[in-house]
Amino acid sequence: MRGAQGRPGIVRPVRAVAVAAAMAIVLALPGTVLAAKPVEQFHDHFTDTFENNLCGIDGMSSIAVTSTFTLYSDDSFKSAGSYRETFTALNGKSVKISSAGTTSGPPAVIDEEAGTITFITPFKGLPEKIQTRNGSVLLRDAGIITFADTFDLETGEFLGTEVTIKGPHPEAESDFQAFCEVVITALT
Repeated sequence: MRGAQGRPGIVRPVRAVAVAAAMAIVLALPGTVLAAKPVEQFHDHFTDTFENNLCGIDGMSSIAVTSTFTLYSDDSFKSAGSYRETFTALNGKSVKISSAGTTSGPPAVIDEEAGTITFITPFKGLPEKIQTRNGSVLLRDAGIITFADTFDLETGEFLGTEVTIKGPHPEAESDFQAFCEVVITALT
C-alpha cells in the first residue's frame, strides 16, 4: 500500500473525522442483516480561532466547520460537510483553505486472516482548495477521490492507504506534497 503523508500542523478534517468516527462506531456496534436505516446522526457546526503552525510557518487560523454524519444499521455511513480556514502568518500574509462535499462508505471490511480492518471512503466534491487572500487559486482538487485506510484489527494501528483518483487531484497526485509547496510560496 502507498502511504499518505500527513502535513505538519494540518488536520484533514473531512477525511479524519469521517474515518475516526466510522472506525469508532463500526467497532462499537454489531452489524445487522436489516435494511440500512439510520441509527445515529450527528450534526455539528463550529468556529474557532487558534495559534497554528502550517507547513512550518507560525500564525493564526480561523476555521468554520459544518458536518452531518449518519451511521446506518448495516454499518455504512454518509457524511456531508464543509471546512473553511483562513491562516494568517506572522508576516501578515494569508491563505484560505476550503473543502466541501460528501463522503460515504460501505461497512468496514474485516480480514480476520490478515488481522486488518479497512475503511473505504469516497469523497465527492471539493476535497481541497487553497487560495490567496485575494482569491487567486493556488491548488484545487475536485471530483471523486477514494481512500482505503487499513488498520490493525487488534491494536488499531494505521497500516496504510490506497488512493483511487477520478478528476483533477494535484494534491493527491503529488503524494500530498503540493499543499505545503504552494502554502510556503504564498506565505513567504
